[in-house]
Amino acid sequence: MLILGLTGGIGTGKSTAAQYFINQGFAHIDADQIGRDMTADGMPMVDRLGEMFGQEILVQPGVLDRKAMADMVFQNEDIRASFNKLMHTAIIDEIKKRIDEVRTEDAGQGTTPGILIDAPLLFEAGVDRLCNRTILITADLELRIRRVCERDGVTEDEVRQRIASQMDDDAKRRLADYVIENDGTVEELYRKLDEIPLFF
Repeated sequence: MLILGLTGGIGTGKSTAAQYFINQGFAHIDADQIGRDMTADGMPMVDRLGEMFGQEILVQPGVLDRKAMADMVFQNEDIRASFNKLMHTAIIDEIKKRIDEVRTEDAGQGTTPGILIDAPLLFEAGVDRLCNRTILITADLELRIRRVCERDGVTEDEVRQRIASQMDDDAKRRLADYVIENDGTVEELYRKLDEIPLFF
């Protein structure tokens, strides 16, 4: 079964590209959603984060203050490295488990064309090692900033800070099997995705 890794920084349109593959029948594994589920109220990971980074990242015991955690991670490289190591290990374990579940459910039926692993930190976390093919969605920097400001109601400086904390696109381009420039419409993006020779 094809395992396809999809990545792209904020504002590139990665989620729109993911929907394209979901529409094609791909099983969807969303690494960000796994991370959010792991840090939901009352989950064991919340206590571990509190122990590692201090109680100031908790609203109350068992409840993560996501903004406080994000601010800490984006502003401190050492904290970001420790946070990523903990979360990436746990997320990869869960992704492997879900891949096995899809394969078991689809065994011998061939109803699923593949598995889409949707991960903003595909290369940084090493998730690409689970994939047969990888796709990077990119876009012009100023367009990305405008998209995120409009979508999330944040400032330009906040968006630039988030982008600066991620692996730069040039490094990702060298690692990805396919690179899609998403500077146009959704229809144009889907047309470019149509042209990728995934099955051969």
